[in-house]
Amino acid sequence: MTEKGRVVIRTARARDAAGLATVYTHAFGPTTPAEVRRWRRNPDVPRETLIAVVDGVVASTVDIQYRQLLVDGVRILTGGIAGVATDWDHRGRGLATRLMAEAHRRIRSRGASSATLFTGHALPAIRIYRRLGYLETRDWVQFHEFARPVDWVQKRFEYRSKWLRRTPFGRAILKEWRHRVWVVTPAWAVTVTYDGRRFRVVRGRRGRPDLGVRGGTREILGSFGDRRSYDRYRRSGKIRVAGNPAVAEVWRRLLTLEWRE
Repeated sequence: MTEKGRVVIRTARARDAAGLATVYTHAFGPTTPAEVRRWRRNPDVPRETLIAVVDGVVASTVDIQYRQLLVDGVRILTGGIAGVATDWDHRGRGLATRLMAEAHRRIRSRGASSATLFTGHALPAIRIYRRLGYLETRDWVQFHEFARPVDWVQKRFEYRSKWLRRTPFGRAILKEWRHRVWVVTPAWAVTVTYDGRRFRVVRGRRGRPDLGVRGGTREILGSFGDRRSYDRYRRSGKIRVAGNPAVAEVWRRLLTLEWRE
């Protein structure tokens, strides 16, 4: 008999692939057990995958990848933190923080003098990293290919069709979403609709839109998956939205994939 809500921190095993796939799907996007097993077989990088198991269910995970950093010409061992993710129903319980503490203990035991990671400013997990003492060393720069922007938008919504229907976060957003959005730039325009199964993106204006979104190509494409950029462009007037405010708020979440804890 186990105590309800008991948390066990341990190294992931082969039989945990299905549980890890669910956790990754709730965090990063659709993942299958086969993909998890394939990643774990990668011999190129020494790694440890830690999991938090709650009542026999994989609820959270952190991946440690042992890599070399080149610092002023000297190679040093670092523990690269990756794959920090928690199942939707287990968030807000401190599981990722506990896993990070165990990851740091293991990194030190290997003789590494640092831990490193990449993340985004808009992600809730960044608060955990700052609380644990991580410091920002530099920002990365995003580059978008604008040669075929409509194709780029179509691919982004293909991804949303696959992922959002598989997550509690996405299903809650899409439950009542049956609206038509017209996205207009000086160079191109698309109409985005959702039929209950997938998003459709077609060139130009189709039907009567429930929402109109106008802006430059760089601003529109730069807002995908980035809530801060979208809000900044809205405040500055570089992106203008016309229509029902409730529809506009759901569109904001669809576009930026706003994470909720």
